[in-house]
Amino acid sequence: MTPGRILAAAILAEVESGRRLDVAWEAAGASASPERGWIRTLVYGTVRLQGRIDHVLSTCAGRPPAELDSPVRIALRMGAFQILEMGGVPDYAAVSESVDQVKRTRSRAAAGLVNAVLRKVAASPRNKSLFPAPETDLEGHLATWGSHPRWLVRRWIRAYGPEAAGALVAANNREPDIYIAPVGVKRRDAVRALAASGIRVADLPDGDHRGRWIRLPPRTDPARALELVPGVIQDPAASLVVDYAAPDPGVVVADLCAAPGGKALALSEAAGGVVAADLSPLRLARVAQGAARLGARVWPVAADARFPPLREAAAVLVDAPCSGTGTLRRRPDGRWRVTAADIGRLAAAQREILDGAASVVPRGGLLVYATCTLEPEENWCQMESFLTRHPGFRVEPGSGAAAFLDRRGCLRVLPHESGFDGAFAARLRRVD
Repeated sequence: MTPGRILAAAILAEVESGRRLDVAWEAAGASASPERGWIRTLVYGTVRLQGRIDHVLSTCAGRPPAELDSPVRIALRMGAFQILEMGGVPDYAAVSESVDQVKRTRSRAAAGLVNAVLRKVAASPRNKSLFPAPETDLEGHLATWGSHPRWLVRRWIRAYGPEAAGALVAANNREPDIYIAPVGVKRRDAVRALAASGIRVADLPDGDHRGRWIRLPPRTDPARALELVPGVIQDPAASLVVDYAAPDPGVVVADLCAAPGGKALALSEAAGGVVAADLSPLRLARVAQGAARLGARVWPVAADARFPPLREAAAVLVDAPCSGTGTLRRRPDGRWRVTAADIGRLAAAQREILDGAASVVPRGGLLVYATCTLEPEENWCQMESFLTRHPGFRVEPGSGAAAFLDRRGCLRVLPHESGFDGAFAARLRRVD
């Protein structure tokens, strides 16, 4: 086996054991590998298109991959992805390397199974003929060819309609762009600094709503970009939440779910400072590192968001833990980890956090609730419930991110419409 495939298989084994993909990637040291780009394509692509791959493997093997041992399943998925999606890998190499992969830990019979199944995959049609037709079975098509869990596809068809649900699934299956948001430096100066080191990006007009951020060229190492430009690696949807929040000038903001810290760092530019609270000391360490790197007025504190570590805060941000269904293109393993039951469980936790946050907002103060999910129970339905329990608050949209406001004055960013991650935010002023 090549070193790149060995590393990819190890990362996928960690994901199978329940570890988050981004955590497994960093823990494996994959970013430092000279084959970083190739390995990332293989690992993230295999996870992203797992539903599509498993449908083909089930057809060729006569049984679903879920019934096979984990090492065999991983080898089959990796091999099938290379055959079906990585044009630069010859079929024979994908097959032989996958067979060798299984031989390392499993029997000759298991290796023979992998060889036979992947040869069938290589001989199968390279089109959609193996999949349910969207005209007759849209749900089945989006679950298999679209590689999304059936429960989520069904939910999106009901919420957005067939055409938009299809567009959303397609958007999630595209490799996401990587953006850097400069902090404390003008965008044009940041672009020049990157260009001087060979990272050339398009310098968009300052008036363009995309022009605040810098889209890095494909295969750029984000860590290298951060060495050249003070800022944070952040999708524009997260930056739009910060624009929308628009805290009153000079106030100290309490960010109650702060880690990993991108929004706290961005808010610190305009605010008098940010108290960055989070339950996890380990995740708070990342916030502290970012604040030190940028010289930002951010003060990390370990605390439970249900019990804010302040008696009063003129501006509070609740970037709530959520199902994350707006970020499935960037975190493809999320589609396989999140369940329908998680949405109700997370909504209950969000209610508790919101009630705690409201208790420290004085009259005239600001409470901003944000998620990166597309699910109504965690977004506007959550706000309706909050406003019923706390009638002294009113939605008061700020002047930022006006192009993304819905009819209620809430921020709403949809991946298939914007090209960004999904996001929701409600800006609430306490009037009584």
